[in-house]
Amino acid sequence: MSGLSEIPQRHADLTDEAAAWLAALDAGSADVAAFEAWREADIRHAVAFVEVAGTWRDMDALRIAQGDMHRDVVAEPVVAERPGRRNILRAAASVAVVVVAGGGFAYRATARDMATTAVGQRKTVAAAPGLSLDLNTDSRVYWKDGTPTRVWLERGEIAVRLGRAHRLELSTPGGRFRLEPGAYNARLRGAGCELAVLAGGGMFESAARRIGAGDVALANGGQLTLRDVADLGPVTAWQHDTLVLNGQSLDYALAEMNRYLPGKIVIGDPDLSRLRLGGTFATTDPGEFLRALRTSFGVRATTSANGGIVLTRA
Repeated sequence: MSGLSEIPQRHADLTDEAAAWLAALDAGSADVAAFEAWREADIRHAVAFVEVAGTWRDMDALRIAQGDMHRDVVAEPVVAERPGRRNILRAAASVAVVVVAGGGFAYRATARDMATTAVGQRKTVAAAPGLSLDLNTDSRVYWKDGTPTRVWLERGEIAVRLGRAHRLELSTPGGRFRLEPGAYNARLRGAGCELAVLAGGGMFESAARRIGAGDVALANGGQLTLRDVADLGPVTAWQHDTLVLNGQSLDYALAEMNRYLPGKIVIGDPDLSRLRLGGTFATTDPGEFLRALRTSFGVRATTSANGGIVLTRA
């Protein structure tokens, strides 16, 4: 009998989990891949999710029906609900409508399109009317059409081109930007996001200071730091499959080049870290970069057993 008594509790737990996922999905804060894994791990998970969504759908229909009633209708006394149902309604009140569709289900909360690139890959997508996104290597982005269109940069780097009469809300780990028509480059750096404004402008969170063309804004923890950059060419060079160096260290150069390489380049001789490099190099083929190191500095590149490349003095 103890096993039977655990069934209602397990169902309540699954309902709580499903409601939490639905709320997170609607807020745009959920890891969609993790949600899909949770839902597909057990048919009971999918059932619980549909039940919670169905409850909200019924609530929404009831709210609309009540809105059509005359205001002089006397309200009936409120009867306390059972804890399980109260929890369901509280969670469902903040989520969007879910509908069953064929073998699966579509839900407005996660009606977000997604694009991703592997290491070394680039991709351009027409995300929404007036919005084009160019994804750099190892990137993932979500978007949802609306007013304004919403974009979530989860990983990597994107170039954004926003047409006239359109507005964009760009959410990043560092904070949220509200952008006007223009061209932008957004790159995640650790827990922050670096946004370069090539054309256009906008605002960050509730900050009073406007960002405009030529600004590079670093958002971290909801705080914004601005700096002027005379030449944004190196920032956007990846859109032409190139890396531009202007006297940066070899450490920096390798960190940038390795973004595009499955097999990484590492420094085998610590003294090489002090080298300063300049020039334009293809990100699609490290051979050009390695030949330049050998020609200019006598650096030898050796392929390691794991497919990486080790740099040492020739």
